[in-house]
Amino acid sequence: MNSTVSRFFGFAFLLFPLAIAHLQAISRPDGYTAKDETGSETVGPTNGWLIIQGGGAVTNEVKERFVALAGGPQANFVVIPTALSDNEIDVDNLRQSFQNEYDIRHIAVLHTRDRAQANSAGFVESLRHASGVWVTGGRQWRLVDAYLGTAVEREIKALVARGGVVGGGSAGATIQGSFLVRGAPGNAGNPNGDNTIMMSPGHETGFGLLPNSAIDQHVNTRGRRADLGAVISAHPELLGIGIDESAAIVVHRDSFFVVGGQVVIHDGKQHRGASYYLLSSGQAFNLTTRSTMDQRTEDYPLTLTVTAATRSQAKSAVKTVGQGVLESKDGAHPPMQFKMECEVNLYSLGQNLYPARLDGSHKFKILARPIDSDRLSEHACRY
Repeated sequence: MNSTVSRFFGFAFLLFPLAIAHLQAISRPDGYTAKDETGSETVGPTNGWLIIQGGGAVTNEVKERFVALAGGPQANFVVIPTALSDNEIDVDNLRQSFQNEYDIRHIAVLHTRDRAQANSAGFVESLRHASGVWVTGGRQWRLVDAYLGTAVEREIKALVARGGVVGGGSAGATIQGSFLVRGAPGNAGNPNGDNTIMMSPGHETGFGLLPNSAIDQHVNTRGRRADLGAVISAHPELLGIGIDESAAIVVHRDSFFVVGGQVVIHDGKQHRGASYYLLSSGQAFNLTTRSTMDQRTEDYPLTLTVTAATRSQAKSAVKTVGQGVLESKDGAHPPMQFKMECEVNLYSLGQNLYPARLDGSHKFKILARPIDSDRLSEHACRY
């Protein structure tokens, strides 16, 4: 063998382990990217979606995105109420209320406190056929005690891996992180547990749908903006995400975007004297670089605020009819109020500001994300 060929095969031999590692990472059965050597990678599901909601009322935008990402109203859904106490769980009422509130047809309620049952094939059958799961609020330690390490957790991850969506609010948000905060379990004197304790040994592991993350909720209403600071100081590899009530993040691959309010980011750094900074509705975040994404809206000098909206879905198009206000970003022109019609789903709740530009007489265009996508795209409006 000549020297050139020898060098080639030597180089190929060195690269071979890297190629194998790459193939293993992209072919994992759970659909998640493997952590890097430092264990600090935080990346969402490759195929599916996470909707992580801060508790309180679930807005129409969150509901409609959840249903759309699962495949529409005719898809199969599962709701898991196990974070609630026993006297709060009424299976029939829960099933009916979810059908009505989310406008869906096929829904199963999955609940047990028995880990042996949670590990049985029959119990998780509904998860195998579903494309959307919603985990309700309550106490996250109950989810850990019932499902962590069981077939329920495995089937939830399998659902995401095949392209489905997992949503949850309050406890159903925190359980999606890898590090469980506020997990102190109940006892005879306090059956609900102490949710003021941020780190509770024995109950510090979540489902890890979003690896290397710690997720807090009810941030604005319970004065929790700074609470994740101690967790990140103790575990600097984690990304801390605190979510306001009714706000949510929609996670896919290496990014998420915010809907319906504000989100607090704790990354172990100082930001103008604080251990965190805020993201607002519409902003996007790069999980790989752990930084806010530049959405390149410089060509859109206006913002649209929707003050009333009615949405409809035709066979070939989506339409929002309502009222809105156009304002210039630099304040150079007075706000303009009008009735409008736009070819995309828009929402009046959640502090949404849609980048906009004029496009002729009584016409303008906006940047918005369709409810089944995480990509900003341009949509036509008229007034």
